[in-house]
Amino acid sequence: MQKHLNLFFEAVSSVYRNRGRSLVVLLCLIGVLLPFVSAIAVSEGVRSQSMVSIEGGADLYVSRSQYGRNGPVALEQLSRFEEIPGVTKVMPRIVGRTYIGEELVVVVGIDSTDFFPPAESQKDQAVQAVLGRSLADRLELRVGSELRFSLFPPLPFEVTKIIDPDSSLWSGAMIIIPFHAAEQIFKLPGYASEILIYCRPGTEDQIAELLNSRGKPWEMVPPLRIQTKKIVRQFVNRGFDLQAGVFFMFYVTAFALSIPALLILSGFGRGARKREIGILKATGWQTLEVMELTCFENLILALGGSLSALLLAMVWLRLGNGIGIAPLFISGSSWIPDFPVPALFTPMPALFSFLFGLVLTMLGTIISTWKTAVTPPMTTMM
Repeated sequence: MQKHLNLFFEAVSSVYRNRGRSLVVLLCLIGVLLPFVSAIAVSEGVRSQSMVSIEGGADLYVSRSQYGRNGPVALEQLSRFEEIPGVTKVMPRIVGRTYIGEELVVVVGIDSTDFFPPAESQKDQAVQAVLGRSLADRLELRVGSELRFSLFPPLPFEVTKIIDPDSSLWSGAMIIIPFHAAEQIFKLPGYASEILIYCRPGTEDQIAELLNSRGKPWEMVPPLRIQTKKIVRQFVNRGFDLQAGVFFMFYVTAFALSIPALLILSGFGRGARKREIGILKATGWQTLEVMELTCFENLILALGGSLSALLLAMVWLRLGNGIGIAPLFISGSSWIPDFPVPALFTPMPALFSFLFGLVLTMLGTIISTWKTAVTPPMTTMM
């Protein structure tokens, strides 16, 4: 055991003694690992926020089937949904996009006491609107400001609340208005984009099957399109899986950067390295001891490179707010995002980056070290 400890301490000394070579190797490893670690952190952060939104949402999302997509559903079906055993709450919602001036915005129409007071207390008051922080900043609106939608200018809204985007990524770039106002804006009275159904625990699947079976007696043309929380979760995960193409870009980048890293590891300071190994062999070192020394050096460099990449990724995403990487994972985001970019650092990317760095350094040095170690010392020291 003491022999291996001595070899490890000698490896630390060798890394410090060859500071120039070690620094170049570390920089190459950081260049390879930093984009990869950052990409995984952003992707996992967005996925995590998506799962939180799904778990906090409705149990069933009901709309019409319109050419295989979600279509508007009539509000006259609300009473029939409320009569189904196991249903605890039914709420219509409108989600659409329109313009305020030249700014394209996402509008959510919903009657929720979390954002608006009960309907009877809104009499003789301006129609209220809740804005996300980043959208309010872009439109230069504050609490008390008036806004009008380009699609329906006669109806004025008063900004009553601004939501900080820390709680949810998507809340920072949308406008929430009462349901009846959204009906006027999109000019579809009596219809909702979808109806949210909340159920008692364990009954959502049975209620979904019941809604599907009741399609014909209700003469619903087109039929209902029902999505459970489980289905929505699967769609979201599938969407993130499609981002494999983005990860492929990072893999290509990592591979491209690993080529010069391999050349540097194999060629930088090769003459001095060969002489150093020759001296070790001449003083009685065995080939396995030289190989173990090299493995320890690679272990130290890989650990230093992966930890440095992880630290820089945290600085990039936490302090730099993911400048330059957010648009790759968040649709509609600018290269300099105006909202907190979600990032989640898990142990697996850190472990994988360390293993990747270790494999890279091993490939660059282990073969050349073995060839030098089995060569007679007088040849390598010349």
